[in-house]
Amino acid sequence: MHIPRDHFSTAYNRLKRSASGTVPSVLILTSLDVDSLCACRMLTRLLKTDYIPHKLHPVAGYQDLTKANKEFISNNDDLKFLILLGVGGLVDIAEFLELKAGVECWVLESRRPWNLQNIFAGPGGEGFAVVGRDGHVSDEGGVVCWDDGDIVDFLKPEQEAYRRLIEMQEEVGDIEDWNSEDEEDDEDEEFAENRRLNNGYGDGPEDTSSSTNSRKRRSSSEDEDEDDQEEEGYSDDDRRRRKRIHSGSSTPDSSPHAYSHLLHIHGPNATGTTSSNTTNANTTLTTAAGNTTSLTVPTTGPSPLTGPALRAQRKNFLQLRRKYNKLLTDYYSTGSTYGEPISSLVYSLASELGREDNDLLWLATIGWEAQQMYGRHMHSFSGDQTLNSLSARSLGVWGVLRDEVRRLNPPTISGGSSGITSNTSLFTRATTAEDYSLRLSPEFRFMLIRHWSLYDSMLHSPYLASKLHLWSEAGKKRLAKLLATMGMSLQQCNQKYVYMDMDLKKGLREKLEVYKARYGLDEIVREGVVRCWGWNGCLSAGDVAVVVGCLLEVGKSGKAKRGASGPSKNGKKGSVAASEEDLNAAAAKLEDEEVQESIANFQAAYDAIEDIESLKASLPLAMTLHRSILSAGTALIEKRQIKHLRAYRLAVVKEGPDVATFTNPSALTKLALWLAEAIREQELEKGVGKKKGLPLVVAALNEARGCYIIVGTGVGNVEGWNLEGRKVSMQMENDKAKEKKKAEKENEKKKKKSKKGKENNEDGDEEEEEEEEEEDPSDEDSEDSDSDSEDEDEHGRRKVLGRNRFGIAFQEVAGETSARVRIDSFEACVVEVKKDDLGGFLEGLSMKSIVG
Repeated sequence: MHIPRDHFSTAYNRLKRSASGTVPSVLILTSLDVDSLCACRMLTRLLKTDYIPHKLHPVAGYQDLTKANKEFISNNDDLKFLILLGVGGLVDIAEFLELKAGVECWVLESRRPWNLQNIFAGPGGEGFAVVGRDGHVSDEGGVVCWDDGDIVDFLKPEQEAYRRLIEMQEEVGDIEDWNSEDEEDDEDEEFAENRRLNNGYGDGPEDTSSSTNSRKRRSSSEDEDEDDQEEEGYSDDDRRRRKRIHSGSSTPDSSPHAYSHLLHIHGPNATGTTSSNTTNANTTLTTAAGNTTSLTVPTTGPSPLTGPALRAQRKNFLQLRRKYNKLLTDYYSTGSTYGEPISSLVYSLASELGREDNDLLWLATIGWEAQQMYGRHMHSFSGDQTLNSLSARSLGVWGVLRDEVRRLNPPTISGGSSGITSNTSLFTRATTAEDYSLRLSPEFRFMLIRHWSLYDSMLHSPYLASKLHLWSEAGKKRLAKLLATMGMSLQQCNQKYVYMDMDLKKGLREKLEVYKARYGLDEIVREGVVRCWGWNGCLSAGDVAVVVGCLLEVGKSGKAKRGASGPSKNGKKGSVAASEEDLNAAAAKLEDEEVQESIANFQAAYDAIEDIESLKASLPLAMTLHRSILSAGTALIEKRQIKHLRAYRLAVVKEGPDVATFTNPSALTKLALWLAEAIREQELEKGVGKKKGLPLVVAALNEARGCYIIVGTGVGNVEGWNLEGRKVSMQMENDKAKEKKKAEKENEKKKKKSKKGKENNEDGDEEEEEEEEEEDPSDEDSEDSDSDSEDEDEHGRRKVLGRNRFGIAFQEVAGETSARVRIDSFEACVVEVKKDDLGGFLEGLSMKSIVG
């Protein structure tokens, strides 16, 4: 079930009452990203304040989550509360972990879409209530998802469809007990009726589903034979997991295929119909990703009706079932997006408990900055979307954090400006040795400007790189010209910012405001939060997010992962290569080492996030990482290595000194977003093109393990791309069409006026033309209204365009091709493919519909 924001404190107080005071009865599992790390820091602080013993364990992916389940959950009799931070929202977590009765599982997740089984299935399969009637969560345990507003406000149709499917199952009993031939006759009869209604074209929504159900029933035995053949070579645990997956209890999105290393995946059910491989107590909801969510409910046996009554009921049931199942299929198939940062949800909990302070607010601000840095912008589901609706909800969260900074850091008695925005220059040092306050400060969209030179900070800024084309020599000259125009000497700009001339620093913002329009830098200045640690240093929340992200990606030492050589082979020249079993064993060993290294990186970042000295010591690592991003991105663009395929663009990083750096999915995501922003600006400048708006796929070679790490970046991941970019292109098209139409009318007027002796006719024609001109705006309005109506679903909600559908496409391609694929990341758009299978995988991906 789910719990709204105003009941977070209710759930926490229940944990405080029920948790053991002597043994750790609370287990926290967290994913390896900055937002989850901040939320983990905040939550453990609250637990320590209440003297609640707990354990913390980071998990790198679904396979690591399975190991943690065996080690910490399944055999832990003391466990009462399991808290998942950035983990488990996309899967049926109760089924995945096989949770025991009495264990309450909290799921705090910003990734979307939610698995409906988590948020709508109450304890015992009976409850859909958010909380109990007495205002408390049920004592029976189960899964409790923390709602940021999406569930209560926008998922009511999905909740109704989910509830009705279970009620229908309880009423009619097991569908598979019906005579299959009669059911096929009913569906064939309905198919014929739909063809008549659609003038013989047969394009009704039920056509595909009915025919696919028949095919599924006829091919069920063949699938079982294929399963038995494919299970050879897997361990007993993998074989049991695969049986559970193909029996209808797998879960939507990326998780089901994360159980074993480089396994083959069965083909998806692209039509979104209900699978027939169910048991007596299950009805399954099939997503467009080819997975089924099992809804376990008590059955009442077959319907007692017989004859025509049973036939009519069966036909009505099939229609309703297809209607509700289609709604849930559409929900899953729209692709992945993001909700509110979970660090913000934990701060809401602290605020409800009356424990908010600068430390927790600082961590929440870092989490918000990290979400923006990785392109995880909140999407709006409401019907009143505006031009900036992609970032409207993010700005709403930022507004709350900004108000909290002002509230917790009021002006001092002596007239200080703690918590008040400065309109002159950046804050770079504290006012006193005891100054640990937060304050609002104007922030330039430069990279680590307080700790780098102004020139390097601007050169490595993803925002400026896209606007000024800094990957080229012409772009670098443009940057030098901008600095010269503002009266900034290169000698001053190449020294550390804190040592620059004070007058230049104070006048930097004013000069940027004057010249930003000339270079298209309208959003060069924004508002941020800065914290000082006395005389020890001063960092912005964005700086900390960059540094902590770097620690998670490359570690405290900053050494590149093993990427120079592949798995061990026979050392003698010309000798036979090692056996496939040895190679797989070596790859598995390297994989385990990488997981352990990632966990060690998390622990280093966890310790450093509130330690100013560790953060300062890690600044050079962050600078090195962003130099690598600039170098790799420049090489891909300048060498024209970004290929245009049918459904997406492709960039492959397989050579150069920084290849090993991008074997981390988060680092590769930063490179992908850098490239996507650059491509976006190029397209907006060139205007409309055939390849405009295509998403981007970036692959990096992990030579040590013999595979490619692939990240799919949807166009919606870049802020403003979906609405702002498309609106600009559409406006350009409309302006050209209007100008052309206007020119044609003027030419017609000139021709008519040039004819002598027809003044009366000319007057009449002019009146008709004026009437036509008055009618044109209404026609345009009607066209706009038609296009708007097309963007709304049958429930009157505005559809969210630009979602990332790579998670669905990756699973479909993995099922349809023989490529050895491993989907293990909590991010649905991250996948691993064997080096030899990359070509076939990308070819299959090019045939998919990726833009949502």
